[in-house]
Amino acid sequence: MHKRTLAVGMALVMILFAMASPGWAAPRPQARSVVTYPTDGMTVSGVVEVTGIATHPNMNFYQVRYAAGPQPTGDSQWVDILPIVGGKQVENDVLNTWDTTTIPDGQYTLALAVWGVDDAASPYLFFVTNLTVNNAQPVASPTPETPTPEPMPTAVVGPSPTPVPIEQPATPTPRPSPTPSEREGGETPIPVAGEDAGSGFTLNVDALRSAFCDGILITVSLFALWGLYLLVKAGVRWFLRQRHTHPPE
Repeated sequence: MHKRTLAVGMALVMILFAMASPGWAAPRPQARSVVTYPTDGMTVSGVVEVTGIATHPNMNFYQVRYAAGPQPTGDSQWVDILPIVGGKQVENDVLNTWDTTTIPDGQYTLALAVWGVDDAASPYLFFVTNLTVNNAQPVASPTPETPTPEPMPTAVVGPSPTPVPIEQPATPTPRPSPTPSEREGGETPIPVAGEDAGSGFTLNVDALRSAFCDGILITVSLFALWGLYLLVKAGVRWFLRQRHTHPPE
């Protein structure tokens, strides 16, 4: 039991000692000096907003500078773009404003320097090279060309066409209908009794009466035959019932 307690205590002491050593300390954030706009090889004019990143774990200040020439050299004459910003961390934002209208057109180099409190002699640097300042003839955005409309064709006026006469066919003259007096014989026909002058249909009253009487006679005959059938049927049933009730000895 004592050996186990001693082993656990030694393990805890070793863990605490390792965590207290410098190798186990959390890494400090790194300083960053980056210009995101303008970029290498660009042509700029007017007032330019220089954007980027300027961070340091123990920030002192940062500066944006420019010098004549496409590349930084040992003889570069650096000019600070005012103001010099102290103690402010910038993350993907505007670092400073560069008014290029105050300098001659030509090739320039842009630089960002970030200083910490404890490393004043060794700033973190970032360069933008081959910048062209052109304020005499600034580059304008291309304007889309408007297509020129094609001219409409001109109508050619020729001689007026000569009208061609069109002959209409002769219209036949209708012949007058003969009057009753002009019919053959000159006599007016006498309408027949029972004839419909409008439709030409003749109604025969005697034939209609005869057909009606024939229909009544046929109907009475059918009823008589039906009654005779029912009477015979009833007689047959009665005979069969009597024979079934009184069978012959």
